[in-house]
Amino acid sequence: MPPGFRARAACSGTVNVNASTAKRPARIAPPRPRPGPQRRIPGLGGSVALAALVAASSAHAQEGGRWALCGALLVPPVEGDPAARSAPDTPVRGRAERAVVEADEGVYVLTGDAELTRADQRIRAERLRYRAATGELRARGGVELLDRGTLVRGERLDYDLDSDSGRFEGVAEYRIAAGHLQGRAEAVIADGPMRSRYQGVSLTTCNPGEEVWWLHAGEVSIDREARQGSAWNAWLSIWNVPVFYTPYITFPVGTDRKSGFLAPTLGRSDEGGASFSLPYYWNIAPNYDATLTPEIFAERGLLLGGEVRYLERWGRGEVGGAYLPGDNVFGDDRWSIEQRHRWRAGDRVRIELEQQRVSDPFYVDDFSTDFDRRSASFLESFGTVSWAAGDFRASLDAQAWQSLDPDIAAASEPYAREPRLQAAYDPLRSPLPLAFSISGELTEFTHPAPEARDTGSRLDLSPRVALPLRTLGYYVEPAVTWRYTAYDLDRPDASLPERPERSLPVYTVDAGLFLERPSQLFTGVRQTLEPRAFYRAAPTRDQDQLPRFDTGRSATTFGQLFRESAFTGPDRVEDGERLSLGLTTRFVDERSGREYLRASGGQILYFEDREVTLSGEPDRRERSEYVTELRLSLPRGFSAQADYRWDPEASGNSDLRTLLQWRGSATQVINLGLRRREVDGVRTLDQGELSFALPIGPRWRVFGGVIQDFELDQPQQRFAGLQYDACCHALRLTHREYLDRDPGRDGATLESQILLELELKGLGGIGDSIVSFLENEIRGYRPGPFGY
Repeated sequence: MPPGFRARAACSGTVNVNASTAKRPARIAPPRPRPGPQRRIPGLGGSVALAALVAASSAHAQEGGRWALCGALLVPPVEGDPAARSAPDTPVRGRAERAVVEADEGVYVLTGDAELTRADQRIRAERLRYRAATGELRARGGVELLDRGTLVRGERLDYDLDSDSGRFEGVAEYRIAAGHLQGRAEAVIADGPMRSRYQGVSLTTCNPGEEVWWLHAGEVSIDREARQGSAWNAWLSIWNVPVFYTPYITFPVGTDRKSGFLAPTLGRSDEGGASFSLPYYWNIAPNYDATLTPEIFAERGLLLGGEVRYLERWGRGEVGGAYLPGDNVFGDDRWSIEQRHRWRAGDRVRIELEQQRVSDPFYVDDFSTDFDRRSASFLESFGTVSWAAGDFRASLDAQAWQSLDPDIAAASEPYAREPRLQAAYDPLRSPLPLAFSISGELTEFTHPAPEARDTGSRLDLSPRVALPLRTLGYYVEPAVTWRYTAYDLDRPDASLPERPERSLPVYTVDAGLFLERPSQLFTGVRQTLEPRAFYRAAPTRDQDQLPRFDTGRSATTFGQLFRESAFTGPDRVEDGERLSLGLTTRFVDERSGREYLRASGGQILYFEDREVTLSGEPDRRERSEYVTELRLSLPRGFSAQADYRWDPEASGNSDLRTLLQWRGSATQVINLGLRRREVDGVRTLDQGELSFALPIGPRWRVFGGVIQDFELDQPQQRFAGLQYDACCHALRLTHREYLDRDPGRDGATLESQILLELELKGLGGIGDSIVSFLENEIRGYRPGPFGY
């Protein structure tokens, strides 16, 4: 018998009991130690597992940002070290108004505000009875379990600490900090350390007394070993109105995925009318899954969509598609397929495949929510196999296009590569002062209108020799490249040669300086001055009889001033002599290296007329456009960029692109942009862009955007919306108008769409995915995984 105790001893008043625990790990909730004398209870080694059993159904950690609007902590803080629960020398302390010890039977009875504590765990009740020999624990009247992150209150608890099994009845309230869960249950039954059942259970992530939604179930079973939960007779109520019922549902326990229905989506558009979708997620394997999405359109019919994803050590990919039989609005079947794959074979081989195909040119307008795709004229599909080993690399690829604009004639569509073989040798180091490299390609070009366009194969080779001289303050690199191109063609015009070729050298000298000094304007900032000169010369070769497969004029940018070719493909090689001059200055933080400002400007001076042009007419300009670039990055989230070009020989030619941005945070953004272009004094492009996402209080947020064509005096897209955030739910509403190519009318019209999303935090969303829409349409808007 422990010292200080007598058989069948009883006392009144405040009694403190202390016991070391070497047998059983602790399983309780948290104590708040009180001062006073303490004695030990031999053999009291464990406590209650309900907190862990309830928390097993929550896979989410406490996200402070997600629950920031909930106010006070759901579970009060506790003292004690959780790591000390399983330590053999951690004592269990008891306290009550009256304690009775039946030493012969090893039973301890605490009554009147009874409490047991161990490390950070605590259990309270009006009456506690513990049998040390069998590990049986009984608690009656106002039972409360508390530990770091869990609080449970009920009426009766019968528990076996040895088998981790028992029953907690009349659970009037439970709270779990992880996931901000709280609710009630008629009974909680533990069938061992890994399995538990809940009867008459309700849960929500709302604050107590402020419940907006409840998830109810007649019975819930959780198997932590199988990482699976099941619920029978489950229903969801929002503002006390039942909105969803299922007789049976399964869900994952922990972070593992689980097959089942996802949140439904509601939507509406002018042409499709109201729509409803109910996705089903199929967890095929840990590295394979699929989502099946039937969507009903009131005006169009049933669209059957799906997506399959996989992840292997050798690669990843996804395949998606949709099919709508007999579109009531369009009058025919509609379908789409989209797949992306990235594979590797060993360390040297990479394979990439991407396919985008739709049934008709108007499918993207009718069913896609991506504005970039709506404004695209073609969908690209391609496949590539690449190999690299040391200084060698090679690739084989194929490409195809699908037109989305019915106004584009077949003869005006782009060429497809079927296929193209590329190879290159470019050593990083050479034992000689000279640097040698060579690249080449062999391409077969096809076209949807072979009766109007040249088709056939093209061979292009480019060996290059350079003498690089580089130091920290300057560099000079003279080089010569030999360009050889040969064709084997099928030509509609029989008077043109079927096997033309071209061969010529290209001479270049690239030189630059790098100067820096402490800034005279800002402390702790260095300013650089980087002048650069690039000389290029090539003889004139007649190239008018060569086809134009994939060659166009390169966009005039500051970087383009210093490239060997003014064209994007090898069908044309620029002739003549030119000198490109440029100057760049930067303001850089001395410590962090952050670039606050970069300004560049330059121009090309031509010493000869260029006979090789895309139009076939000689280019007699003596100098190019002035090209300027400005990049500004300031504290407090302000940034700006501007690109401006103007032609000194033709004042009516200019191009301007600007973007001003302020980012207060990932969800506080304002963008203001302008695109303007003039050709021969005629404005051909005048387009403005405004988008923003801003808070107007702790709970309200507004967002909107417009892409306005000032030349046509009509918007290409505009949207505006509101978001209301609360502790356990968020409501988002957006009205959107976008330019739609209508097959039944000339030109394009604005179609209206209303997007509505109700998010039940911790459970899911109902309605459209507005967060992903905002990420696509508001530059720099990058909320967290929950949209905050």
